[in-house]
Amino acid sequence: MVIGSTGRTGRHVLAQGVERGHQITAFVRRPDGLTDRTGLTGVHQGDAHDPAALNTARKGQDAVIAAVGGSRIASALITAMRDTGVRRVVMTSSRSVPATRPRLAVTLAWLIFRAAYADLAHAEGMLQVNGLDWTIARGTMLNDKPPAGRVHIDFEANATGGAAQLSRADYAMALLDGVNDPGMIGKAMGICGPK
Repeated sequence: MVIGSTGRTGRHVLAQGVERGHQITAFVRRPDGLTDRTGLTGVHQGDAHDPAALNTARKGQDAVIAAVGGSRIASALITAMRDTGVRRVVMTSSRSVPATRPRLAVTLAWLIFRAAYADLAHAEGMLQVNGLDWTIARGTMLNDKPPAGRVHIDFEANATGGAAQLSRADYAMALLDGVNDPGMIGKAMGICGPK
């Protein structure tokens, strides 16, 4: 199931997931915003902050990709996933949440997006202590450029390589790769664009 299916990253996750042959269910607030439903197993309408709505949509699913993050979504997901016995979840976050370098850029980002980053940090912590098979996908600055078909992934607070910008299509690719890789369980991936 993909939460945030009508968002700019979520749309790529849906399309690529179907292309890979996965059975993909979209979870959306506004179904009319999902114009292409080709190959989807189902479309569930609901609010991602509502555990009951997520619980209904989660039945029969193997994993969740939350293409939108936040503590309210994390809380609802944790409750719903425990109720349905589904354990695998990949949630998006930001590379800037744990970063300390480059100092000026990180400081400015935190000044501008302080509330959002603090909420993402809270969401990450909630996932990390609740016994699910979680992966956190910390993307760098996203854009709508064509995909490169590869990304730079590391597991450090600060990027060890890669480009500062990342296409949403490549980010979606990394989310799908992450959900299918048992080696990513319990890890926070830092995802950058390729050099």
